[in-house]
Amino acid sequence: MTKILEYRSFESLQNKYKYQDNFSFFPPTLETGTCFSRHLLVNRFLITKKPKYLFWSIEADPNVIMDPFCVETVNWWRSLLVKSNKVIDSEILSQLLRNIGIALSRYRDLSNSFHYDSGFVHKYIKEDSYFSFEVHPPRRCFRLVENFEKIIRKIEQVKILGGDLKLELETKYSISDLNTGFSNYESIAAQVISKTHNMLPKNKNDKTDIFLTPFIAEEIYKDAKVFCFRLEYIVDTFQIVDYWSPEKKR
Repeated sequence: MTKILEYRSFESLQNKYKYQDNFSFFPPTLETGTCFSRHLLVNRFLITKKPKYLFWSIEADPNVIMDPFCVETVNWWRSLLVKSNKVIDSEILSQLLRNIGIALSRYRDLSNSFHYDSGFVHKYIKEDSYFSFEVHPPRRCFRLVENFEKIIRKIEQVKILGGDLKLELETKYSISDLNTGFSNYESIAAQVISKTHNMLPKNKNDKTDIFLTPFIAEEIYKDAKVFCFRLEYIVDTFQIVDYWSPEKKR
């Protein structure tokens, strides 16, 4: 029987670390407002200054340990630890450095994660199935956001021209029973996204039996959009040039 699931936020699915939200020891050299990382979680660390995003980025990709921003942060923590004469500061700094090692030992098993062109991910762990999205590689997160925003732009266009929104969307996306009575365009787009996603052929190894609802689709879009903050240029150009493709030079 197909499961209709409750929404799980990105953060609720991540591992917890001691002092993960402590931003007191963020390197001052990175407080320029112009720093940018190709890794979305590192980028989120630079924006929020919360080390949990750095730890999660290492879990997703151990190569992040060589990222210049990660190296700068680790060196800064080490230098502060050597100079620190406060017990509490030393304890926090020591734990933050230990967290780097812990993150390296928590490399994620993605064998039960199934990625779809819609940008959504079906995850299967033992008997537990749920929807999520990926922030690494970045193109998967951008694809989900861009798919949503293309529909929202289409809705705005039809509204401006005074067209039949229900007819145009159902015709364009080959769907039916669309409710266009919402004033929130994201809620209309979420219906289109969920209907088209549920029609996609499943990966033959995908053991999940889950049904994407408009509510979950919309909440995941809001979650994913956070990671695209300040990256509008890349999102806008994604459909033209797959900027993050490992097969192409930057």
